[in-house]
Amino acid sequence: MGWMLSLSDPISLLIPYPFLHFTVRHCASEQCPQKSVLLSPSIKAASILLAEVEGSLTCLLFSHHKKVNMGSYLSGFFVWLKVTKHPEDTLKYLKDEVFLTCEVNKDGASAKWYHGDKELTNNNKVCMTNKGRTFELRIRDVQKADEGYYRIKVKCYDEEVESTANVKVKLVISRPLRDVKVNEGQEVTLTCEVNREDATAEWKKDDKLLTESNTDRDIVMEQQGKEFTLRIKHSQKLNNGIYTCLVKSGNEEALQSSAEVKVEEFEKDWRSTTFDYQTRDTLKTRLSQFNPHVKPLRILLYGPIGSGKSSLINSIDSIFKGRITSGAIADAVSAGESFTTTYKTHTIEWKFHEESGILPFVFNDTMGLEHEESKGVHPKDIIQILKGRIKEGYEFQKDPMPKVFWEQHPKPTDKVHCLVCVLPADKISFVHEDVIIKMKSIRQKASTMGIPQVVFMTKVDQTCSVVNSDLKKIYYSMKIKEKMEDCSNSLGVPVNFIFPVKNYSEENDLVLEVDLLILNALSRTVQLANDFVKP
Repeated sequence: MGWMLSLSDPISLLIPYPFLHFTVRHCASEQCPQKSVLLSPSIKAASILLAEVEGSLTCLLFSHHKKVNMGSYLSGFFVWLKVTKHPEDTLKYLKDEVFLTCEVNKDGASAKWYHGDKELTNNNKVCMTNKGRTFELRIRDVQKADEGYYRIKVKCYDEEVESTANVKVKLVISRPLRDVKVNEGQEVTLTCEVNREDATAEWKKDDKLLTESNTDRDIVMEQQGKEFTLRIKHSQKLNNGIYTCLVKSGNEEALQSSAEVKVEEFEKDWRSTTFDYQTRDTLKTRLSQFNPHVKPLRILLYGPIGSGKSSLINSIDSIFKGRITSGAIADAVSAGESFTTTYKTHTIEWKFHEESGILPFVFNDTMGLEHEESKGVHPKDIIQILKGRIKEGYEFQKDPMPKVFWEQHPKPTDKVHCLVCVLPADKISFVHEDVIIKMKSIRQKASTMGIPQVVFMTKVDQTCSVVNSDLKKIYYSMKIKEKMEDCSNSLGVPVNFIFPVKNYSEENDLVLEVDLLILNALSRTVQLANDFVKP
């Protein structure tokens, strides 16, 4: 560091002597600790470099050859250049002005200001001034980009000192939460935005802290930069309440924004249906006594593995027998492979009011479609089933059935009269693209043959919590409607030919709502099949 040597007038006596070296002591005593310093030959060496010495000093002068006793001592005062007032860390609101001030202990110093590593210059935004020993930096209209460390570098002759200050823009909520009003099943999105990315947030509902451990999987809390979002994927009435986003940053005072979430039922159902026992009995009677143009009508079920094809057949069988059955063996939990491996026709017996009989239509179940070429039913086999060329009991292989084994002269009752795609509502968006491509190829071939097509969308209770608690609300649920639209977009089947249903899975007794959803869908399917075979 640099020190200034300030001596009295007798310093002029030293001018004739070419002293190149001297020793500094705090006193004239020989025992006093001393420091040896080189001195420039120039008389301008009144400003010299010393090390770690300050205060009133006595200087003993020596030549470079021998000690010279001047017979007197020259007293002086050595002072380090140092900062006497440091610029202070500053916290400001957006568009405020920032003032940083630095003072040193000597006159004649100059200074430079830096933002990070960039040297500042005077302009419309930044103004730097110097009055004596005081240096000031003024920043107008402070913005987020102005945050950071500001450094001043002060120089006086060969001495230099530095000081820094941190400028931060005060945490402010730039976009508060807004009240949300939705219908059951719709998604709720609450968004709070602040002006800084170093902030964190907590969410509360009615003053209760929300965490991953105490919220269900439908509630997601996330942060992206300065934006905090809470999403309720499938809203229901229990989600009603006041939600608060509590934003924090370091030691600053926490900020909060609150909004009310109100979940309501649809005022009107978007597809009309009636849930009563009389309607169920009427549908059962109408289907059991139906007299088609071709008997039996053949309905083919196809779809990805685990979609519920076999469970759908069992559910239909249960409805017409008046008790829970399991005619088509179904896998309770999908293990990643199709449980159905052979081509089989399912005939449904009905019992109703002491009468019994066989339904005038049959169902054929197929092995599930998979995305790998070597797994699942081959689309070419399903196309041949449509034409009635695959025989009963055929065991599905990774390769399609050779032409030599086809039924060469299929009867009208061997052919498929309606193609039913079975898709799980909770997995529609996760069906592999290759499976969708296979399903579309089957649909396209069926369309060229004029075969009517519908979709039974299963597992609706696992898709919407509102429907799970009350199946009568199925046509009030926006979530179910959205899934039907997703299904339509993926396969190209019109929404009015997509039927949301629930299979029997854990029930021990029949449920009115389950029966009616399946019976309504089945009634439409049978009518389409009969129209197809109409002469």
